[in-house]
Amino acid sequence: MEHPPLQRATLIAAVRGALEPLAFVHCLWEGGATCFSRADEWSDVDLQCEVDDDRVADTFAAVEAALGCVAQISLCFAVPEPAWHGHSQRFYRFANAEPWLQLDLCVMKRSAAYKFNEPEIHGAASLLFDHSGLFSKNVVRTDREALEKRLRTRIAALRTRFAMFQVLVEKETWRGNPIDALHFFSGLTLAPLVELLRIKHDPLRHNWGNRYLHRTLPPADADLLQSLMYVATPEEIPARRVAAAARFEALAAELDARPRLVPPA
Repeated sequence: MEHPPLQRATLIAAVRGALEPLAFVHCLWEGGATCFSRADEWSDVDLQCEVDDDRVADTFAAVEAALGCVAQISLCFAVPEPAWHGHSQRFYRFANAEPWLQLDLCVMKRSAAYKFNEPEIHGAASLLFDHSGLFSKNVVRTDREALEKRLRTRIAALRTRFAMFQVLVEKETWRGNPIDALHFFSGLTLAPLVELLRIKHDPLRHNWGNRYLHRTLPPADADLLQSLMYVATPEEIPARRVAAAARFEALAAELDARPRLVPPA
């Protein structure tokens, strides 16, 4: 059976129509870029739902049956479990849609301790239905004092780790192993710098890595980071590492001197 070109609204409506009548599905919402009003023509569909603990498989089955009425699933990737977030997650691509119009479906057990319902971090969820009150009765508020302590500890750990392992970048350069040098430069030099930049400019999402950095960082920091990341030849690595290290040390000292890292609510 051939289906007409799939549209974003049709995809969302199909999942909602399949799940809302089911007594074991308690909440369905759209996450991702939509929560920050950043969705554009290339955005996928991030849907998350809360279900009874023993009905995760049934939830995926219901969604896939509904998708079959509006789309042809051409590829499905089930995230190996246990996933980093502790939930069950599948990605779907469709033959009758552009490749970027994918469905990212995360199914969360009702007993799960954390369901990304912390609006200060994950933005304003676009609710499709909420029978359990997950986003009215059970909203998680960020403990800013606890986060402040964690970030102070994290900065100290990053400074020690940074100082300890820069030599790995250097010695692989001396050995003439550019692949290894680039690997260590990315993971041991740039990644800690990114985390400090996030702590400075977006402390609630300090552990989000390279995602959304052009929206998170001021232009000067974004431009510097981009210039450090794009290494054209192995010979550029040593100078880039020195520049990154200088920015890292200056930023760490600046953050240490700040009376507060996490602004009040």
